Amino acid sequence: MPRLLLLLLCLLPTAAIAAEEGQPPMFFWKAAGPEGGGIDAALGGVTLAPDATGAFVDTRVHRIGEKRFRALYQVFDSNASNPMGRCGAGREIHLFVYELTLPKPIERGRVLISSCLETLSLVSQNSGRSHSESDFSSVIWQGDGLTIEWWGIGPGGDASSRYALRNGHFVPTRSGEGNR
Repeated sequence: MPRLLLLLLCLLPTAAIAAEEGQPPMFFWKAAGPEGGGIDAALGGVTLAPDATGAFVDTRVHRIGEKRFRALYQVFDSNASNPMGRCGAGREIHLFVYELTLPKPIERGRVLISSCLETLSLVSQNSGRSHSESDFSSVIWQGDGLTIEWWGIGPGGDASSRYALRNGHFVPTRSGEGNR
């Protein structure tokens, strides 16, 4: 029986990592540790930023044309140098988008998506449901990029922001620009 449990525990992450676009989002938490912040299971060769406390990894692969991408949500303390000050217990979350290439993934864009200091958050993180702080369903992949739905007003004063793949990087698009 212990061997069966061990086999099951080894196979579960593999099944989650193989998820493709069209499947429900599945995220797993990777805490940063003293051994380094490698995300080898899903993004071999990618390490967390030195001051990250951990990351949520989207197990789905998102396709744009022939290219494949994966999202990594790195979590940082808002005010690590002054934990008793403003947002001392708060968090900052950055979305990092990696193109899945060999020998290792390449970062193609990053966006601040949740911030105590900037009063910025996703619609999905304010649902009131349990574990909503790890709900990134407001990041919607479609066409040549992704759309982010903000709680209240996002950067630039809009309720949503669109980022498209242009010249190998995800960049903000203007309202009404659409897919090119």
